[in-house]
Amino acid sequence: MIQQGLNLTKLETPSDLQTHADELDQGASLHNPWRGLNRSQQFFENDEISSLINRGLFYARAGVPIHFQGAAGRGKTSIAMEIARRLGRRVSVMTGHDWLDTKDMFGREVGQTESAVVDKYIQSVRRSETKTRLDWEDSLLVRCMRDGHTLIYDEFTRASPEANGILLSVLEEGVLICTDPVAGQQVIEAHPQFRVILTSNPGEYAGVNAAPDALLDRMITFPLSAFSADTEAGIVSARCGLDLAFSRVLVTLVHRLLEDRQHAGDRSMRASILIGQICAARQKRAPLSDALLSQIIADVLNGRGVTLGTAQIAELLAQTPSLRLETQT
Repeated sequence: MIQQGLNLTKLETPSDLQTHADELDQGASLHNPWRGLNRSQQFFENDEISSLINRGLFYARAGVPIHFQGAAGRGKTSIAMEIARRLGRRVSVMTGHDWLDTKDMFGREVGQTESAVVDKYIQSVRRSETKTRLDWEDSLLVRCMRDGHTLIYDEFTRASPEANGILLSVLEEGVLICTDPVAGQQVIEAHPQFRVILTSNPGEYAGVNAAPDALLDRMITFPLSAFSADTEAGIVSARCGLDLAFSRVLVTLVHRLLEDRQHAGDRSMRASILIGQICAARQKRAPLSDALLSQIIADVLNGRGVTLGTAQIAELLAQTPSLRLETQT
């Protein structure tokens, strides 16, 4: 079944939407929206993305820390995860937060263990001995350095400059010096295959601290701007399981709807991915009506501070025949 354009003569009622939700619930065993970190099969790659990944791999294999910086929804973490996967070592992820401190970088005392020995070898003599040992837990950074894992430090500028200052010697000399005597080993030297990949949001974002210049001086920074429409469509298609032609129309439509309300440099791919995810879930069970599709787009974009109605979407399609959506089941 193929429908063209938007038929807004019958908008979705609450009962219609409940029916859609019930149909999705019935097909829950066939559709799993929670993929977690297992995205290797959903990763889209073309020349634009390959160039970025190949350069990142080249520098990472040379032992140079790499840093992806850009607005939210640009794919920074996904690209970092893909590079880490291709390095072929175990990957650990740490996310920056303002409560992180130096102990989270070194490790911390987590308790104590007591052991007692009672000697009754001679009946008339009783000897006892008690030992107390302070227990220490290494940080994720220390474990990665020691075992040669790839560490992804996501949104690292959300942590305080004091906490991140610990990384200065790590990124340049591969050495972490711990001054806490409980740690046992005070100088941790990095495994030859230890690598670090960092991501961060722009400094004007809420909760983001300025990265120390001395830290940025020890890494290669890739500023990520918005991908081309073709690349974004490929990402939507791969992530959501949608037809590529449908994804191209969907991405183009979202860009047109936002172009007068949102600067292209601030645009996130998550709106298109979210719309695509909902459409893909619907298409697994039933036809995707034009009215429902219009409502999905309006709801997703309105949640991003953009006031749009289904009629505005229909008007754009009517004015631009090349953007008429075709929904297939």
